[in-house]
Amino acid sequence: HQDFVIHCKRVSDIYEAFNKGKLAWVPVLESLNCIENEVDRVDVLYGLGLRSAGLVYSESNLLGSGLRERCDGGLTDFGYDVVVRMNKLGMLLDISHGGDQTVLDTITESKKPILISHCGSRTLTPTVRMLPDEVLMSLAENEGVLGIEMAGAMVSTAKNPIANLEAYMEQLDYCIELLGINHVGCGPDTMYGDHLGLYRAMVKRSQ
Repeated sequence: HQDFVIHCKRVSDIYEAFNKGKLAWVPVLESLNCIENEVDRVDVLYGLGLRSAGLVYSESNLLGSGLRERCDGGLTDFGYDVVVRMNKLGMLLDISHGGDQTVLDTITESKKPILISHCGSRTLTPTVRMLPDEVLMSLAENEGVLGIEMAGAMVSTAKNPIANLEAYMEQLDYCIELLGINHVGCGPDTMYGDHLGLYRAMVKRSQ
């Protein structure tokens, strides 16, 4: 109900917010766990104003495998049905937390370009949180866009072992060279508060 925010349901709403100096809010979900095994629930979410969603969030669900799993079974038959429905509705697919094969399957099966909103190259940052270059190249070949991850220790590299701005720019430069400038943006994956402190605490707890 705040008048400085515009709930953006179409591209023209984003332009309107910019022209009026207001905040453009595009509601998203990082995982579609909530639809369980009902494709029609995607329509319900769209009707509520959702315009972008991820299929999985790090762990597997009925749609596909997450990046934390030991084995990646790829996109399921149900996941394929959801991809088809999202394409039909005009809902943006974001597969940032999927396993390698699940991401690749989603890129291949989607009839429209998809988004990997916060990730990077595993060549520079060898962790499952990043993706192999061949997957990123498939994204670009299918007109998708990659947003380079920033949060916490996720972007440390051999040249910059402590995650910092230099490491981030190293990832950005590498992915632009790999994919082309039209397929790379910034997806910092940050939130209000001390996001970096949260990641440091998580790393410390895991040691």
